[in-house]
Amino acid sequence: MNNTTGQNTSARLTRTFSVSEFMDFGERYGIDYRFPQLSQKSGLPHSSPVLQGNVEEMTLPCGMCVTHSDVQVLQPYETTSRHSSPLYMLVVLEGCVILTLNGQEHVVRSGMAFSSRLSEHQTMNARHSADCKLRTLSLGLYPDGAWRTGLLESLMVEWEKCQTPTLIWQVPGFLLSGLQYAQQSTLSYVSRQLMLEGLILQLFGHGLSVCQVESGKRQAVSGEQQRLEIVRRLLEQTPENDYTLSELAQRAAMSPSSLRSKFRAAYGCSVFDYLRDCRLERARGYLLEGYSVQQAAWMSGYQHATNFSTAFRRRYGFSPGDVLKLC
Repeated sequence: MNNTTGQNTSARLTRTFSVSEFMDFGERYGIDYRFPQLSQKSGLPHSSPVLQGNVEEMTLPCGMCVTHSDVQVLQPYETTSRHSSPLYMLVVLEGCVILTLNGQEHVVRSGMAFSSRLSEHQTMNARHSADCKLRTLSLGLYPDGAWRTGLLESLMVEWEKCQTPTLIWQVPGFLLSGLQYAQQSTLSYVSRQLMLEGLILQLFGHGLSVCQVESGKRQAVSGEQQRLEIVRRLLEQTPENDYTLSELAQRAAMSPSSLRSKFRAAYGCSVFDYLRDCRLERARGYLLEGYSVQQAAWMSGYQHATNFSTAFRRRYGFSPGDVLKLC
């Protein structure tokens, strides 16, 4: 969901967004909000205004989620996105957004785009200053989206091959002009959908070409990094298997102690913390498909449903049985 604001609307309405609306949105879509100038001691004043303007969210026929924000920032705020997206892009049409990813700060100015992959292990923070005008397009592909067939899936395959998954680049003028035109209030909702879908496909196509050029300029990823990635992908793709540190170290052509320290340095968590998260995410998918708790646990690599339930509740804050109740 949109990391710039916090409201889902079906029509572009000028309105004021308060702290309470931000907090509600964060609960629904996995975004943590922080308001540095508001007193934390006496509790947040939930009626305090944060933004004024209009916001529109839509899901395009291709399965891409798009949020257009045209707002005036009234209250400085910070966000941390906890959702996952195999490909996320933020286009700044007016104003400036400061993003932090993996400890590295990125300044995205008017006419520029930021693209990256977001996950539980690669969260994005954003800072927004008060008294500034901000117009952005937030674009995302989400793991359970309808994009997994056709052109966008091919885009993801090519994007995965690039060695520059996080990139800031200048959007061509003809695309900026098209995006500006597609936001006119005189156009119908369907007209904007059709225009935006074509423009956004061009946007991702241009971003992919920039990514490929930048990848070609950089040196090939070191053999050590490649071997670490082999281990990471193995854990991600087959988390249900049993692994030992020694076995994984052999695959990476490293000693167990080297793998332990270098994996943490590269991905921000231990080998087996990563494996646990992959198993739990796989199990959550099985539960949403209607499998029992015991089946989801076993198919994801857990021998005992009680251990699985404990780890699941600790990770997500609710039990596997609660997921089944939603199905």
